[in-house]
Amino acid sequence: MKKLLVGWLWMMGIFMVSASFLACGGEGNADDFLRADSLNRWSYEQRYKDLEASEQAAREALQVGKRYSSIQAEALNNLAFCAFMRMDFEGADSLLNEVYAETANELECLVADVGMMKVCQRTAMNKEFYDYRNSALRRMKRIGEDEEALTDERIRHRYHYACSEFSITSAVYYYYLQQEAQSMESIDEIDVARELEGDTAQLLYYYYMKGSGGMYEAETPEEVVVGEFDYLMDCLMLSHEQGYVYFEANASQAMAELLKDKKNFLLLMEKRPGMMRVLNRKDLPWEELVVAFAESALKLFKEYGDWYQISGTHRTLASCYIELGRHDEALNQLTEALSYVNLHHEKYYHCHDTLDRLKPYVPMATSSTELRWINTEGIQTVPEWIARFREQLSVTYAALGMKPQSDYNRNIYLDILDYTRQDKELESRFMALEGETSMLNGLLAVVMGGFVILVCLLIYLNKRWRVRNALYIHKLKSALEVCRQITASVPSDASEVEDVIDAVMGAVKERILTLTGASDMRILPVDEEGNLPSPTGGISFVLKGSEGKALALWNLEMPVVLTKEDKALLEVILPYLSWTLENGLALISLGDERRRLEKEQYVHEQHLVENKRQNVVKKACMFIVTGITPYIDRVVNEVHKLVAFDYLANPSIKVEKYRYLDELVARINEYNDILSLWIKMRQGSLNLNVETFELNSLFEVLQKGRKTFEAKGQAYSVEPTDVWVKADRALTFFMVNTLTENARKYTQQGGEIKVYATEAEDYVEISVQDNGPGLSAEDVDCILNEKVYDSGKIGLQTTNDADALRKSKGSGFGLMNCKGIIEKYRKTNALFRVCTFQVESRVGEGSRFYFRLPKGVRRVLGICLWMVFPGLFGCGEGKGAVVEVANDSLHANVVMNDTLLYEANRLANRVYEANLGGRHEEAVVYADSALNKLNEHFLKHADFVAPLLQLVGEGASAELAWFGEHFDTDYYALLDIRNEAAVAYLAMGELDAYRYNNRAYVSLYKQISVDASLEEYCKRMRLSANNKMVAIMLCVALLVALLAGYYFLYLRHRLRHRYGLEQVLEINRRALTVPAYQQEEVSGFVQGLVDGLFKEMNELVALDEWGIAVYSEEVHGLCYAFSDSDKGEELKEEMLCCFESEKLNWMPDKKLWCLPLCVEVGGENRCVGVMALHCASHTGQEDRLMLELVAGYVAIIVYHAMELVAQKYRDIDWARDEARRVVREENLLHVQNMVLDNCLSTIKHETIYYPNRIKQILDRLHEGLSEEEERQQVETISELIGYYKDVFTILSSCASRQLEEVTFRRGVVKASDLADGVTKYFRRVIKKSSLRLELNVKADSLTMTGDAVLLRYLLENLINEAMTYAGDGMLELQIYKEGAFVRFDFIDRRRNYSQEELNQLFYPHLSRMQHAQEGVLAGTEYLVCKQIIRDHDEFAGRRGCRMNACVAEGGGFMVWFTIPAR
Repeated sequence: MKKLLVGWLWMMGIFMVSASFLACGGEGNADDFLRADSLNRWSYEQRYKDLEASEQAAREALQVGKRYSSIQAEALNNLAFCAFMRMDFEGADSLLNEVYAETANELECLVADVGMMKVCQRTAMNKEFYDYRNSALRRMKRIGEDEEALTDERIRHRYHYACSEFSITSAVYYYYLQQEAQSMESIDEIDVARELEGDTAQLLYYYYMKGSGGMYEAETPEEVVVGEFDYLMDCLMLSHEQGYVYFEANASQAMAELLKDKKNFLLLMEKRPGMMRVLNRKDLPWEELVVAFAESALKLFKEYGDWYQISGTHRTLASCYIELGRHDEALNQLTEALSYVNLHHEKYYHCHDTLDRLKPYVPMATSSTELRWINTEGIQTVPEWIARFREQLSVTYAALGMKPQSDYNRNIYLDILDYTRQDKELESRFMALEGETSMLNGLLAVVMGGFVILVCLLIYLNKRWRVRNALYIHKLKSALEVCRQITASVPSDASEVEDVIDAVMGAVKERILTLTGASDMRILPVDEEGNLPSPTGGISFVLKGSEGKALALWNLEMPVVLTKEDKALLEVILPYLSWTLENGLALISLGDERRRLEKEQYVHEQHLVENKRQNVVKKACMFIVTGITPYIDRVVNEVHKLVAFDYLANPSIKVEKYRYLDELVARINEYNDILSLWIKMRQGSLNLNVETFELNSLFEVLQKGRKTFEAKGQAYSVEPTDVWVKADRALTFFMVNTLTENARKYTQQGGEIKVYATEAEDYVEISVQDNGPGLSAEDVDCILNEKVYDSGKIGLQTTNDADALRKSKGSGFGLMNCKGIIEKYRKTNALFRVCTFQVESRVGEGSRFYFRLPKGVRRVLGICLWMVFPGLFGCGEGKGAVVEVANDSLHANVVMNDTLLYEANRLANRVYEANLGGRHEEAVVYADSALNKLNEHFLKHADFVAPLLQLVGEGASAELAWFGEHFDTDYYALLDIRNEAAVAYLAMGELDAYRYNNRAYVSLYKQISVDASLEEYCKRMRLSANNKMVAIMLCVALLVALLAGYYFLYLRHRLRHRYGLEQVLEINRRALTVPAYQQEEVSGFVQGLVDGLFKEMNELVALDEWGIAVYSEEVHGLCYAFSDSDKGEELKEEMLCCFESEKLNWMPDKKLWCLPLCVEVGGENRCVGVMALHCASHTGQEDRLMLELVAGYVAIIVYHAMELVAQKYRDIDWARDEARRVVREENLLHVQNMVLDNCLSTIKHETIYYPNRIKQILDRLHEGLSEEEERQQVETISELIGYYKDVFTILSSCASRQLEEVTFRRGVVKASDLADGVTKYFRRVIKKSSLRLELNVKADSLTMTGDAVLLRYLLENLINEAMTYAGDGMLELQIYKEGAFVRFDFIDRRRNYSQEELNQLFYPHLSRMQHAQEGVLAGTEYLVCKQIIRDHDEFAGRRGCRMNACVAEGGGFMVWFTIPAR
């Protein structure tokens, strides 16, 4: 069917021209068509002979054939070709886009696609090239399926042209990407006999590509040379005979390129002597023959007018002159080639700036003009074109001994490589798959929409299927439900009559419209003077209060005349609306004062809670402050010993004392850092404080922590460094400290841990290396690529002792924060783009964690030196020009610790250093040694046979074969070696060796730069598309099953029962007339309700007795009312049981019904009373529905008429008292918090100087001073520490005095309330997380004495701390009684700690502090919790409150605390 459809479309396309002609009519039109078609043919035939004539014919065809879209499209394609040959790429792009807009002819659109491919290939727009290539493939497939339908010879010829041009363009593209296999495959797709028959131009194009494009295959290189020569000869002879200037020039240029290698010339003289004599009729020597071919090509190209080929021929002449040793002439030719690039820029981009030109050499240049052109939007130049000129200029200048000029051009050549590599094919596939996925999503949406529509249709049919009596009952039930919703819709917090009206409208408007068939409904209240508004049409009813006063006008817009049945339903609803409106107004009159007080109380309560939480945090800060005092006292004591006991005279004791003082001061500084960080976090988000500092200052601090490593028997070393970095000093120390702590924790006893920094051109790399158990590749990938991961699983697959590893595990947030800090750096500005965080590890050998930061001031110094002495750094530029490719997915398993690879890297650095010093012969020796090391590594680890690396050779280099077999080695080091070897050989003038190494570098670089990460994603998208298709099929099947199931279930379960709903409605109307509740008159209201409804209830069910009991807040019990008080006493016990159970109770033997009066309040079911009926005769279950309906209405009446009003009075009194109390407490806490803030900030700012000053003096003492100077420095320390102690004591005591004012609010707290609160809080925070975490709460029915706000905050802190660990699992909270206390056990089963680690949880430690969110410092949760328990211990009324942590039975750890029981 598909083929028939496509064939029909093609037949329509074939006869489109004829149809257009017949539609227009007239002999003149036929002449126009034939003339335009002839002009297009002439334009095509002249395109490679006379470009000017081809363009003129195309323009005339465009004008003559403007009535015919196919003629127009062909003319536009011809014009686009001419624009392309003139390098007017924007013009060609515009013309080809006009083709798409002008015609739907698939064939001409295919030609346009190929034209766009040529433009994209020439301008290195790789992704767009593949977009158009994929489009062309789709068109070729559609056309090719019905090629037999192309009976017109002209159309068939056009199609063959498009196919051959497509293959040639693809081959050219792959050739310039050095992808020989794809290039050969594309050119071989051409069926010469079929596609090129009768098309001389395309045949010449094919000959030229086979002869010059490296697209000829043979067993030996000599056979390749001969084969290419044969094709070029055919191209040259045929083009000369037929007058194809363009191909004659191309063949001549290619012949010059082929013969400039004298070996090729001698080979052809041997293998093809006759043809060589034909070529060389003048018997010119080799040198003159090569130049003659190039000059002939130049002359022909100038005649044709193709700037691209003219400049290329100048480059060919230059390469010939280089071979002949005529380097000055070569330089002139290359300068001329660059001038054509400038001419192209001037002509098409109207650039009149004389500085914006390409030059062979620009001294002191920091960037190149061509790179700016390439990166400028709107400028389309040819990167590959310029790159070849720059490469030849580099060779020429090197041959002339002008190294700075050579390096300048080589660097530009290497930079342009990045713009000519293949990296977009998969992106194009990705976009295509995305489009397909969007279509599937749309189809799935249509299926789901159809499902919804069918369900709605079933509902509609269900209504129509019901019989008339069922419809009547349905209307009555709907009216009853509407009445219930009307009475239940009175908002308790309404402030205006419009609020009541809006609530009623929102609750029942749609139901009333559906019930009555009205188109609109309005309730219009009376104005301020009590006048009713004017009706707006339709039917109107006046809503009146109990005293007959008009309240509002109820208006219904009716599109049709109402039936009597519908009018009766409206009369039923009317009293419910009147009652609801009147009661709403009554509640409004009582609610204003309550709302005002509640709003005031709520605002102050929120302020109170926040102030109390801030207050306990500040108390925790004060705990840190008081924790510094013992360290200060120790420093005072140790300094005193040094002076009093003359320890200065004993070198061994003196050194040990200095070291101990260092550790004490470091601990004080750590506490100060924690305090500063916490205070800063409480003030707002943590900002990056970027500065330039010496990295060694942090390394010295790390070195002083060696004792913790020595205690574990580990060798710990920190290598000094003189580098400077630009970063945040505190965050840098945090990252290094985190990595060293992890290394200490997971490295075995006797292991080695090393911290060091290495300097690169733009960054400093800081590393922490150990020889611990190491990590698997999967674990490394998880750490680096997963945003949140379960740290408990890291290393478990490779360890020998999983239990011990689990016990030592942390939360994993240290490494996550390190990655987060690096990401924050990278988002700051371009300077920090060098920042990265990486891991190198091998199981059983150890790990290296490292991160990079930008260099500091020394980097600026390096730039200045480069500007002053550019020649000195020539080779360095060459090396730096290599684009660093971030391709982590490629060769992730390279064994970095392999000795041979290490040696190869070391030798590669030697090559670079030798080039930098101008010792090029030595650089070549080092490069050869480095390649030998890589060969040894290959022979040691490879499981396949391949050639070995060599420094000089012919053909493809060995590394390409290694790369093709996915052999793991250091390809980036190999890139450096090839690049530096090329630089060295270029400087030495050995051009063959240079070309071999440069070709190897470029080929490997383009291969290694291909990003393969998207291919897996494309596969996943394809799988997702298949899954969606399966989902659509299942959805359709489900829909069919649903239709059948619903049909059968409906037939079997059609409703059969009818109820006496009219009587229920009458009871409800009567209930509305009961007098409203007045304050403190509960019993009177309930008795009036029983008496008023007895008659109607007796008609519904024959009664002996009935009664209602309502719960009263005043008496905290039920208030009873009965129709017969003597008989009613017997029902009280049963009614009480029903109220407590809140369940319907039917006792057939006693003929007694007890129904709870329940209403839905705030989403919960609330029982407000009980209705009891003692029946005169037996009743069955069929009466249950009617009685439940009556009970529902009575419950609403009771709740609204009594409960809400009574609650209003109570709420007003309670809110007034609470508002006064909360305001007082809020003011007290607010003032205390402000004073504490100032005190803590003062402590932070005023005391941070002294420990740093003491540390500086201790550093000087370590350097070794004279005895007199040493004593002076010790005395200075004594004075500083004494002054520091005094200042610290004064400030801390000032802050402590603020805590003397008690803010603890002691009260009775229910364990169930805390359990409910923590459960709700957990549900709220878990929604924002991707963790699969559960909280199991078990709480006994207990009460305790404490501050509810602080206890909730304590439990929330425990939840927050647990959420910082990125692992799935179970949390448990158990609340039970233990002696005189209530004990809380919070258990985390996911993490395992030793008891020693758990003992440290409640003490401050800088490594645990990390930024969680704005205003929050993660790692302080346990400090805050501990402070809350201290407050309870002091103020809760009973000493003995404790908090601790221990290992939990069954795994994990437990944090427990106790609160006094009540």
